[in-house]
Amino acid sequence: MKILWIALVAMFMLACNSQPKTDASQGEATEVSADAQWVEVVINVNGMTCEGCENAINAGLEGLDGIASAESSHEEKWTKVKYDENVTSVEEIKIQITETGYEVVEDI
Repeated sequence: MKILWIALVAMFMLACNSQPKTDASQGEATEVSADAQWVEVVINVNGMTCEGCENAINAGLEGLDGIASAESSHEEKWTKVKYDENVTSVEEIKIQITETGYEVVEDI
């Protein structure tokens, strides 16, 4: 029973510390347009349990063209993104969060 518990904890830690397998993890630069229209949005996100989860979402988003910054909080269950609306959209940001393995909570 103890071995099973250790194995479960180890799997959980690996999952929380894994980085998304996107071009962003390859270190590609983010494109910013000359006439950028910066907008900030806060998106509610379920499924984050630790800083590793926050880092995975942030890295995935910062790899998208037009993203200036991404900040996430697993404790408060949100991700704040500053982006150029001429280059990307809220929908593309939500898709990236979902593809990273987390659930976007739509407003009611």
